[in-house]
Amino acid sequence: NLENEQFEELVIQPSVNYYDQNFQRAPQRTGRGLGWRNIWNRLQEDDAACLQLLRMSLPCFTALCNILQTNYGLQPTSNISIEESVAIFVVICGDNEVQRDVGLRFGRNQETVMRKFSEVLTATELLACDYIRTPTTQELQRIPERLLVDRVNYPYFSSCVGAMDGTHVCVKVTPELQGMYWNRHDNASLNIMAICDFNMLFTYIWNGAPGSCHDTAVLTMAKESDSEFPMPPFDKYYLVDSGYPNKQGFLAPYRSSRNRVVRYHMSQFNYGPPPKNKEELFNRRHASFRSVIGRTFGVWKKK
Repeated sequence: NLENEQFEELVIQPSVNYYDQNFQRAPQRTGRGLGWRNIWNRLQEDDAACLQLLRMSLPCFTALCNILQTNYGLQPTSNISIEESVAIFVVICGDNEVQRDVGLRFGRNQETVMRKFSEVLTATELLACDYIRTPTTQELQRIPERLLVDRVNYPYFSSCVGAMDGTHVCVKVTPELQGMYWNRHDNASLNIMAICDFNMLFTYIWNGAPGSCHDTAVLTMAKESDSEFPMPPFDKYYLVDSGYPNKQGFLAPYRSSRNRVVRYHMSQFNYGPPPKNKEELFNRRHASFRSVIGRTFGVWKKK
């Protein structure tokens, strides 16, 4: 009997414990979807809660769901509605939450969250291809209507067809990739380069660069890797800041030299003396007109 007890203690019980820890399946969640039903009821009753969670009003969210289902192939299942799938996607993108935490909030397992995120991402990419439309060469030849009625900047920037800049968007990466994605702001990010028109609409986005890349390197990657990059015609240009080269198709401001300081940023003119020379006068108008890309980024990030 003593030998049997020792055998059970030394061999059988450790084996059972190991099996329970590594092979026993976790019990299925009870009340699947209850989290979403509670969330949906709250969103319908509280507009502020809807804006906080989904970054949009309920009518806008419903319209987005209908568009993704009708035009881009997103389909519900017997257990998960279109609205829940899109909400999972929006929460992950908007709050940068991990799939495990989103699953706890919605009452879904992590595999379901990952699958639904991928489905909505595929549909959203198709939608983006229709809504973020790269202008044609013929369209870039025209003077933008908003510029024609701009008494401050027309005709001085009559050949300008948009503004271009980069912005950093924080991301979560594995430890081995942090060096590549670590930026000068001391966090991991993607360096997103975008072009917008004077109606504050994005006309081109390049989002494939890690945060450690300089803006000039991102522009080079986009031009060399993307055949759809909207290079301006010979006599047209985009407004860019001093982080980009001043060359054909890209108009940058005057830079300071070792012997002379040339102001550029609007804050330097708003809280300082007026322009002292033609270079600063040009820079002030350039900065004011180019600010459209900063405002467009601001609207996007607040979503």
